[in-house]
Amino acid sequence: MDRGKYNIKAVAALVGLNPTTIRAWERRYQVLDPDRSESGHRIYSDNDVAKLRWIVDKQKEGLSVSKAIQLYEMPVNRAEVPHDYGVELRDQLFQALTNFEERHAHDIMNKAFSMFSFDKVIQDIVGPLLHEIGVKWESGEITIAHEHFATAFLRARLSTLSLQMPINPFLPRIVCVCAPEEEHELGLLFFTLYLRQSGFDVIFLGSGIPVQDLVTVTHQLQPKAVILSCTLSDHLPLLDEALARLMSDFPDLEIGLGGYAVDQLPERYGPHLLGADDQSWKSWLSRLTPTTGV
Repeated sequence: MDRGKYNIKAVAALVGLNPTTIRAWERRYQVLDPDRSESGHRIYSDNDVAKLRWIVDKQKEGLSVSKAIQLYEMPVNRAEVPHDYGVELRDQLFQALTNFEERHAHDIMNKAFSMFSFDKVIQDIVGPLLHEIGVKWESGEITIAHEHFATAFLRARLSTLSLQMPINPFLPRIVCVCAPEEEHELGLLFFTLYLRQSGFDVIFLGSGIPVQDLVTVTHQLQPKAVILSCTLSDHLPLLDEALARLMSDFPDLEIGLGGYAVDQLPERYGPHLLGADDQSWKSWLSRLTPTTGV
């Protein structure tokens, strides 16, 4: 199914029409039937963009709008691979971040949010970008300096956005933190945003803190769950220590684990593993909300 991802401003820019014209065509010709966001705004798909482009091109050839639409509905071959501008912006953002061009990176993010829906930016631009940065760091294609710069930039932008996300009062509090001495926050940052999108009250602590400090903070915050992320296997001993302390001091606490190091040891951390996709996350989180789900 071709999902909606572009707001009307983005579509207008992509096809060379103004929003008023697009809305008029929808009313007069029923040319499109866009999805609606939760707030009621029109959300258009790649197929919608391709259709409008085709009609605009026929207009330039001299056809009326009504005739172009009529021709479009005929069973002729109009095969066209729609261009996903989100991929293009994601590539531009990766280049800006790995070149340490902070101002340019902000401009690209501003453009993405002005053109696309929030879900589109997070799921198709930010999420894959975080993954790409992590993979390239692990393979040695970029340095730890690049990863830290990208993390700091995205954390600042996403923290601002997360403040705009409403908290569902029926969902519990979750603390997200790296394993002690672990500094790689990218995966945890994205999972935190996923939780906030779902309405959870999330406390993001970022880089790992000493075990005793984690215990102290958990006493203070009284969360329903603590999520620990561990990327480097060197930090597994301290992760195990933190896991043992939390399980001992907070027997009712749900503890989730993610990150490359723990994902390689499913037999060791199985019940705590979050998984790596939306379905796995929902399944794990369902244990926090047994009556309502996520």
